[in-house]
Amino acid sequence: MNTFFSNIEDLKKVVKINASLPWESIEPYLEDAQTIYLEHYIGPEIIKKASDSTYANLVPYICRALGPLTLMLATPELGISIGDAGITVSNEQGKRSPANEAKIAAAAESFKFRGFQALDRLLLHLQSNVTTYKEFEQSRYCKLIKNSLIKSAEMFQDVGLVNIEYSIITFISLIPTAISIQDKLPDLLGDTLTESLLTKADLTVKEKVLIDLIIKMIANKTAELFTAAPPQTSSSTPYFTPSIRPIYNDSGSTGNYFAAQAEYYQARINKFMLENSAELGLAVPEALNWNKPGNRIFAGLT
Repeated sequence: MNTFFSNIEDLKKVVKINASLPWESIEPYLEDAQTIYLEHYIGPEIIKKASDSTYANLVPYICRALGPLTLMLATPELGISIGDAGITVSNEQGKRSPANEAKIAAAAESFKFRGFQALDRLLLHLQSNVTTYKEFEQSRYCKLIKNSLIKSAEMFQDVGLVNIEYSIITFISLIPTAISIQDKLPDLLGDTLTESLLTKADLTVKEKVLIDLIIKMIANKTAELFTAAPPQTSSSTPYFTPSIRPIYNDSGSTGNYFAAQAEYYQARINKFMLENSAELGLAVPEALNWNKPGNRIFAGLT
């Protein structure tokens, strides 16, 4: 039996649902939603400690997310009957009539929006109080950001200048792509400078400026890849679809805004490295002296 909801009356506190609905019709979806979404994002240990009241203050957060996500999974099936007449629902006269797919889809989408908004609030609470909820450090989210230069949704948006509405769930879906771009930094910066920027505790002013430019490039390149080819989601498992858009944009532009921004920041990085080679520990480029004997702009012309 689920420890967060034990009957329809409990569920009615967070979602609109008919009290006459048999509990056994809902319970399987409740367990699935908890496994697919809550445990996936915050980890089973947090769920376990909330269940046994060790983290009793998390229960309201969990219930606000789990209720809508449960009905999101259940809605396409709850009001239907499968028989000789196909898929039907009850009409006002108590008879069976074809199901209204548009209404079912709209209800499921509403539950999905509410559920993921609540899940985002739960993740924000855990992130803001990670010293209290030690088990959260073992969550998928915390494990991912350990290897990421961009450490939070706030950094992705405020420093990277890509609007993800500060959503941690959106950020989680973007981290693997951002890390894959980050792994290519040695091709742009060189091995020595890359390692220094990623591991050095006290960065110089110039290094901080360079890190800022790198974050902007990574965030925009990540957004470019997601907007150019949106992630495919299974129709049977409605996972969260990231919402990414620029803070400002030219409505007349037909190109990819984020691609242009990524190229812009990469050019800024190259220019900054060239202008600050010595302070960044890079080889200072030697200026060519065309007046030096043996140096010619054109050679071998007859």
